[in-house]
Amino acid sequence: MELQSAVTHLGAVFEHIAADGQMVLDELHLPAGAEVLDVGTGVGNFAIFLAMRGFEVLTGEPDTDTTQYARKDWAANAAAVGVATRIRFQAFNASAMPFADERFAAVFFFGVLHHVDEAERARVFSEALRVVRAGGAVVFFEPNATTLKEIWGNDPGHPLAAHPGDYVGGAKLVETRLRGRRMDIFMYRAA
Repeated sequence: MELQSAVTHLGAVFEHIAADGQMVLDELHLPAGAEVLDVGTGVGNFAIFLAMRGFEVLTGEPDTDTTQYARKDWAANAAAVGVATRIRFQAFNASAMPFADERFAAVFFFGVLHHVDEAERARVFSEALRVVRAGGAVVFFEPNATTLKEIWGNDPGHPLAAHPGDYVGGAKLVETRLRGRRMDIFMYRAA
């Protein structure tokens, strides 16, 4: 399915998500069909974007998450745009991922880190580094100022964006920053 058809099914926000996501994919040069991890499923937009680009996507969020952003019908959205077979859901906690070391070509957090409890963020980052393959990347998308203002119109208690670099710990990483349409993007690779 083409992007414009997906926007028709999923809404205008999907176009922005896809634009920001494509900027990252252009930088990463992941192998076709690679398995990637999308942490924080929500309505599934980022997982759907990745699947539309040909990746095998494992997505998930904690089964205990009761926020307004969790437990959405992502599967219906994926089916509507014809990519349901490329996406698999598994409930998990990002601070203790039940995955083997170096399993994924990339790990993505689209609008997620600022929702993670501050005390858990370093552990979540560490877990993402553990499950990404050598040469792969861990990528965080955090809302920019304009996006936060829009979100606060519907959700006044929504947290501020997080800066992933604050949670690197002792890991030797190269950080690349990109400015997306709606998100500030932070990509991390081993130095």
